[in-house]
Amino acid sequence: MKRLIALYFSFCFCLGISYATETGLHPLPHQVETDGKNIPLPASFRLIGTDELAPNTLRALLDCVEDRVAAKGMPLRVGIRSSKHVRKYHKQIPQHPEGYYLSITEKEIVVAGYDNRGLYYGIRTLKQWLEQSQAQGRLTEVAITDWPDIATRGVVEGFYGQPWSHEARKGILDFCSEQKLNTYIYGPKNDRYHSSPHWRQPYPAKEAEQLRELVAYAHEREVDFVWAIHPGRDIKWTTEDRDKLVDKLESMYHLGVRAFAVFFDDIKGAGTDANKQVELMNYLDSCFVQTKPDVAPLIICPTEYNRSRWKPETNYLKTLGNRLSSNIHIMWTGDRALSDITADNLMWVQTLFKRKPYIWWNFPVTDFSNDRLLMGKVCGIDSCIRTEVSAFVSNPMEYAEASKLALFGVADYTWNINAYQAEASWEEGIRHLLPDAAEALACFCRHSSATGVEHFPREESTCIRASAERFLHQFEETRDWQAEDMKTLQNEFERMESAADELKVSKSNPALIEEITPWITAMGLWARMGQEALGLAEAVKARDKAAYQRRLAHLQVLQRRIEQNDSETAAGAASIGTAVIQPLIKTIMQTDY
Repeated sequence: MKRLIALYFSFCFCLGISYATETGLHPLPHQVETDGKNIPLPASFRLIGTDELAPNTLRALLDCVEDRVAAKGMPLRVGIRSSKHVRKYHKQIPQHPEGYYLSITEKEIVVAGYDNRGLYYGIRTLKQWLEQSQAQGRLTEVAITDWPDIATRGVVEGFYGQPWSHEARKGILDFCSEQKLNTYIYGPKNDRYHSSPHWRQPYPAKEAEQLRELVAYAHEREVDFVWAIHPGRDIKWTTEDRDKLVDKLESMYHLGVRAFAVFFDDIKGAGTDANKQVELMNYLDSCFVQTKPDVAPLIICPTEYNRSRWKPETNYLKTLGNRLSSNIHIMWTGDRALSDITADNLMWVQTLFKRKPYIWWNFPVTDFSNDRLLMGKVCGIDSCIRTEVSAFVSNPMEYAEASKLALFGVADYTWNINAYQAEASWEEGIRHLLPDAAEALACFCRHSSATGVEHFPREESTCIRASAERFLHQFEETRDWQAEDMKTLQNEFERMESAADELKVSKSNPALIEEITPWITAMGLWARMGQEALGLAEAVKARDKAAYQRRLAHLQVLQRRIEQNDSETAAGAASIGTAVIQPLIKTIMQTDY
């Protein structure tokens, strides 16, 4: 009798990180059925249905089976629901766009998609299953029925700061394809041809060719490429500027772009006029989008893009809701720029937008505090997004590789909301990001997750928080502490120092290590400071003046080394452990002998 596998992870404790049990598939499928029966690993595959495959799907299939295609072998049957090759499996195919059915039995393998993208995703899942089977030396029979909860899921490169490199963007598109995120919005604020001063001008030849390549790269990986323009800082509400904007969109269309957004966020002055924005967007919709059958509906990021920016007296949001073409999506960040996504907020804004909002979630972006990396878990998103939003995209950090940890969680959540477990997804994301040093990276991430923003807190250093708070309270009151708390803190500081060393010699993701090296260095130094600070506390307790002076002097040297590391960091600083570790150490250092 078949049983439904519950996909879950063990809870992550401070002493270690556990991995996905049983299937280990990500994003988490909706339905996985198996009786656990194993069959021999196929030496080759006989492909059935390839005559009807789209080029992108055929490439994915050939990548999946590699060089194991033969006239005789395990039958591997593929097709979309209208295909004769999978007709007998029609009832098993979920009736959801981008859904798929995957079956592995001793007789054959079947991948059947609701549509072409669903088939593509089914092949992606098959690739994961075969890779795991190869590692385990067995192939387990299984039936997977799967589909996404959110239709449009992905990434908006919309941060301030250094835009991603061309290679980093390609890496993000590969990641989106692997994790079944289907949208990438190009909108880096510091791209001068996206925003002022040169939004009216076409891209120079080199940049244009890179964008053409990027659009094609996204298309091959079933990721919708959306190009955004940010004209509001200096736009003139004239026919001339309107025509220049259309010309710019036309130039991007000729580079292969088939989806567009117009951003009016973070501007002042004449560009904030809601009526003018509506007139422009409706014109673009009727005279550009509607004249091209292959262009997706427009997206606008409004000036009042969250509730804290709402000005009832201007009627800005009502104007957009009442007058903007119903074809146009409106972006929204929640109650604030940095915000959880709550049911109350979504219900509220829908009454103004008269449509479901297109969520721009500002996490794990750090352009508000460039000295930080946000490596914590994805949480704070109400499950009602399944029915109450039109799309969900995450705005990441300028560090593309480091951002993939949060994007892994976003992919998990937006694909299968009910099955999502934040801690478990975070654990598996770490393993995926740095498989040869997952434990060390987990240690790093635990102490690099606080936003420093009161209204958008994220947990940090939870494995030592209680011990640190008790230790400080008792130390300040009595110059004593519980031995267990001292041991917990000592162990974690030692673990941090060891993890920093391990991360610097990790080989599985060089791009990640290069990005976060200043923060790795900072972690090692703060770990040493932590050990010295505890020694300083012991000197205070023992009334050992010589030891106190020696420890304090070393702490001051380590502090200068941290300042030196900050000065050599492109972001200007590399902060880590700001919520628990730094306050603990600084308080001990300020204690008089």
